[in-house]
Amino acid sequence: MAGVGLAGRDRPEPVATARRPVWAIGLLLLLEAAGIVAYGAYELSRVDWRGVISARVAPREVDETLALVLFGPAVVLTLLAAMGFLLLRRRGWLLAAISQGTAVATGLWLYAVYEPLYVYPIMAYAVLMILYLNVHDVRAVFYPGDRRRGPLGPGRTP
Repeated sequence: MAGVGLAGRDRPEPVATARRPVWAIGLLLLLEAAGIVAYGAYELSRVDWRGVISARVAPREVDETLALVLFGPAVVLTLLAAMGFLLLRRRGWLLAAISQGTAVATGLWLYAVYEPLYVYPIMAYAVLMILYLNVHDVRAVFYPGDRRRGPLGPGRTP
């Protein structure tokens, strides 16, 4: 099998054509993190903080805006996963799966509490990324083996 030999390293070398979807996922993860951060900065800049401080009570819109901070852990994990994907590290796939699950869980919780409209695109993007992460060509790069029988190959047990 071309491209799966050890070539003097601890991990197999992925096929060059299989790297394209992995790099695409890395860039899409960077785009997701940048989008969430940019939207959070935009929403925080729209709040009249002087009015909030003088009223000493935060209106519901401010609570919804500050709830965007809850996406912070998901954004950090997404950035780490993107770097893992771009550097072809096996941890990148796991971090990406965890970060997308965290983004969906945070979005579902925020929707249940505040029902903000911004959670729809974030959750939709995260679900699409989860589906893209589980494409066979992407998983085969990180878990090489027999492409017909799965990552472990024939006759091998976990």
